[in-house]
Amino acid sequence: MLATPDGDRDAALRYLTQLAERASAAETSSAVAEVLTEVAAPVHGLLPLTREVIVRSWIASSDLQGAAPSEEPKPIARLGSTANSLSEAARVILHARNHAARPTQPPTTAPAPGRAQSPVSRRR
Repeated sequence: MLATPDGDRDAALRYLTQLAERASAAETSSAVAEVLTEVAAPVHGLLPLTREVIVRSWIASSDLQGAAPSEEPKPIARLGSTANSLSEAARVILHARNHAARPTQPPTTAPAPGRAQSPVSRRR
């Protein structure tokens, strides 16, 4: 368990809980987009920051093991692919965020079935 001073861990857990609650309570797609932005924003989003923690841990662990990248123990080597997966997840989430942020278009209405003119009647 992560031990941090001044309740930082509790604050982080509250923040994540609030994000989940905001997503559940969202009444517009722009509200959903705001939550997704918090998760995947390129610099300060949760996933990119988590990826940075994984990458730095992978590097530190590799250095402590003293092994070349091709000789890393499998669990440590998998941290690299995990970091890549987090990057891909952030891209997917941002794509969904961009989609959710688009203004919704009202559905196009077709003319009523009996009201449309046939091509023959329009030529007269």
